[in-house]
Amino acid sequence: MRLRGLHAHLASGVDADGLLAAAGRLVAFGREWCAEHGVTNPEFNLSGGMAVDYARPDVVFDWAAYGRRLAALARPGETLRIEPGRAVTAYCGWYLTRVLDVKRSHGEAFAVVAGGTHHLRTPAAKGHDQPFAVISVPDWASPSPRPGVAAQPVTIAGQLCTPKDVLARRAVVKRLRAGDLLAFGLAGAYAWNISHQSFLMHPPPAFHYLPQPSMNRHDEIGGPPA
Repeated sequence: MRLRGLHAHLASGVDADGLLAAAGRLVAFGREWCAEHGVTNPEFNLSGGMAVDYARPDVVFDWAAYGRRLAALARPGETLRIEPGRAVTAYCGWYLTRVLDVKRSHGEAFAVVAGGTHHLRTPAAKGHDQPFAVISVPDWASPSPRPGVAAQPVTIAGQLCTPKDVLARRAVVKRLRAGDLLAFGLAGAYAWNISHQSFLMHPPPAFHYLPQPSMNRHDEIGGPPA
């Protein structure tokens, strides 16, 4: 076995300043450790952990500052590696699902959607509300009245028989009705691949891959919940 350097998982969900501080401590330790073990031209894997802010999707990790200061940290002969993972791919995916019903329980409004955490487990696993936008659908196929809410909080829940099947809690919407579509942003990481995909044998979501047009960051992630 030939030693090459050190690999560490520094943290998760940290901003650029926090990760740079942790990286500085790891590299300082790693240089001393590698010198004691005769490792020359070491590699230091600083892991990932770049923050993705689901509450403020327009706030993104400061890649420019992180890259500049990380490059300045390395000495000649050293290799610093990172694993950007979620901080890159989260912005590349959307999860669309249809509202089946809007009902009230104990004074609160709930929208039941055709999907749930068996498709998009991120909010249940991470304990956050997934940002979403409402796509209003004018036609309503059912002859019954169209239930909905307007200008009030609503919790978005799936069809699974567990209270954890929640995608967003008490999100304020201008209007949301049965039959509308919900587009959940930041769904390109820790979504389908970590979900309990066969829960109650519900069918999997369909996947569609679209070319990315030129647009700014706000357009890409859709801004805060509608």
